[in-house]
This record gives sequence, structure tokens and C-alpha cells, in this order.
Amino acid sequence: MKTAAIIAIGSEMLGPTRVDTNSLKITVALEDFGIEVVRKVVVGDRLDDLAGEMTHSLDRADLLISTGGLGPTEDDLTREALAQAFGLEMQVDQSIIDKIEKRFASRGFRMPDVNKRQGNVFVGQTTLANERGTAPGFHLNVRGKDIWVFPGVPHELEWMMATHFRPWLESRGSVKRLRRVLRITGLSESGVEERLAPYYRAHEGEPLTILASAGQIELHLQSGDAAAIASREHELLAIFGERVFGFDDDVLEAIVGRMLAERGETIATAESCTGGLLGSRISDIPGSSRYFIGGAVCYAAKAKIDLARVDPEVIRANGEVSQEVAIALAEGIRARFQSDWGVGITGIAGPGGGSEAKPVGTLHIAVAGKSGTEHKKLFLPFPRTLMKWHSTQAALDMVRVGIGRAAGGG
Repeated sequence: MKTAAIIAIGSEMLGPTRVDTNSLKITVALEDFGIEVVRKVVVGDRLDDLAGEMTHSLDRADLLISTGGLGPTEDDLTREALAQAFGLEMQVDQSIIDKIEKRFASRGFRMPDVNKRQGNVFVGQTTLANERGTAPGFHLNVRGKDIWVFPGVPHELEWMMATHFRPWLESRGSVKRLRRVLRITGLSESGVEERLAPYYRAHEGEPLTILASAGQIELHLQSGDAAAIASREHELLAIFGERVFGFDDDVLEAIVGRMLAERGETIATAESCTGGLLGSRISDIPGSSRYFIGGAVCYAAKAKIDLARVDPEVIRANGEVSQEVAIALAEGIRARFQSDWGVGITGIAGPGGGSEAKPVGTLHIAVAGKSGTEHKKLFLPFPRTLMKWHSTQAALDMVRVGIGRAAGGG
């Protein structure tokens, strides 16, 4: 079993408001066991289209996985499409209907009659329990190949994969592949690529995947050999040093939070152009009350003066978007909140408000600590929302590096 195809079912994902994310979760599980995804499609709620795609995909892969279309409404056609595509017979499993009725009753509702459709199962095939929802899934064997059928609700899919799918993959003797992700910030994708040149020469033919997203680059290593993964990771750490901020599922705000908690230190924020996004990201981490005292959104000049105690003369002399004001914000909020660290951010997010001297995308960040204040000027010519995210990413990274250097005595 070397290849797989994934079908995401639902007309809503063909429009502008919904995106198929389930396929990504399935792909991770497949790659963990060395199974290559050779086909991935989204199909609307049309019976003939679904049945045709199921036949087409199974012809081209060893394994077929589908998500969605198992609900109780008329446009939930996955069962009917499977029956049509592969000549399967269905029957009613009353125990499933009884279970759904009890689920509704426990919440004080009567089960609508349409939910009885979810009691239809395939004769001679395996029905999969779904403890997170009403729709059961299925494991079918057709033409000597395996088909896995999951509901489309993400948290239901995740539970069923962990409970049914991954154990099955392991029981089949699939070689489990190890994955390691190194997360980098403060470098562009081309900058990362340039530094990797000697690594590529030393490991020609060995896979290394580079993924770029807002404010960070991911380096994905995969192997069936733990020693090989560790060796490659060591080489990459030597290349990128402190630019690597974390591994696997780490996020920068969690790394900073952990560093603060370990040192028993606190942080406060004064934000202008980011409008509180930095504070929001810091407080997204459970337990952040141990180190995050609070923050101020100092959007207008008056707020900078009143909330972060910025000297009005500093604003008058340098403008609100300046190194001097960023430093005053960081030092002012640190003093006002009596925190160990203070962060000040000011910039021009656009699309208006820029000038020749200070174009849209101009950003000043300052981080104040016990040993002094660091400042950084950046130019981030992105759309407004993206510029705000990049700004907070850069600010968090400055805090991370500052704490690290303080911890090392540098």
C-alpha cells in the first residue's frame, strides 16, 4: 500500500466561503506511514459526480479516503454515491438510530426523522463508531482495496482517525516515518534557501521541504531513521542558529511565554499600528496570566501620552512613527506596569497615511528590559492585516532573542 487518494465532499468548499482543511490532517497521517497522496479533489453534492470520482480515484490509488456528505440532509449523498459506484447494498442499523435519538434526548431535543438516514450502513462492511457526532463512518473493502469514509466535521474526523485509522495503518505493518519541523523567523524564504546551499550539496537526493507562511519559514525533515533525523536537525541548527525559534507545532508566542515563565519574569505591551494583536497573541497561550501583566492600545497620540506616558515633545519632534516613540512606548509601558519587559510598536499599516520619508509599511519596534532597550526598524509592504501579523511576529522574536541573551549573560 503505497499511494492514496482523498476526496473532500461538499459543494460549500467549491465556493468562496469554505476551505477543505480535513485533507491536510489526513495527509499528515498518511505521510507518517510512508503513503504518498497522488490525488486530492473537492467534489460537490451531485450523486453522479461523486460516484464517478470515487471510481476514478480508486483506480489510481491503493487507498481511498473521503470526508463529508454523511449528514442527515438531502444533499448528503456519500452513502448513495458509494453504493452506486461500487454496487454496494445498504441496510438499516436500528442501533445507530437509537443512539442518535438518545444523543438528542440528552440535550433536551427530539430527533428529527431525517436523522434516520444516518442509520443506513453497508452490508458486509465495517461501520465505524463516532463518539463525537451522529454520523458513523465506514471502512470498506472494494476490489481488493480499502476505502475509509469519514464525516466532514473536523473534530469528529480527528477523533475517528486517532481511534480507527492510525491504529489500522500501524496494524498493516506500514513503516512509520518520523517527522521533524524546524521553525525559523527573521529570514526570508530566499534567505533561508541561500543558507541551505551547502546542506543541499551534502545531502543531494534526500528530501527537505521548505514551507513559507506569514513571518516564518518551516523546514520539514522526514525519515524512517531517528538517527538520520537527529543528524540533519543538528546540521540545520548549526546553519541557522538563533533564527530557529521552535520545533514541530511550536508557535512563537508560546516559546516566549515559556521563557518568561521559566525565568519568573513579566511583560507588558504598548501597541499602535497592531491594535492589540500582540497582546492577543500572548494571551492566547494558556497560563499566560503568570507573565503577561497587560497591554495598552496606544493608537492616537493622546493615548500614547496618557497610557504609556510618552513625552509629548518626543512625538512633536519625531512623529508618532519613529524610533524615539517606539522606545518611549516600550520604556513607558514597562515603567507603568512595573514589568520586566516592555514592548512598543508603532508603524504605518496603510493603505493611506504614508509619505516619501515614511512610506506605508514603515515599522518601529522597541523592547525594553533590565539591561537596556533594543530598537529595530523594518519595512513591511504588505496588506494591512498581514502587516500587523508580521509586526507582532517580529516583536515576539525580539523579545525571544532578548530573553535568551539575558539568560546567557550576553
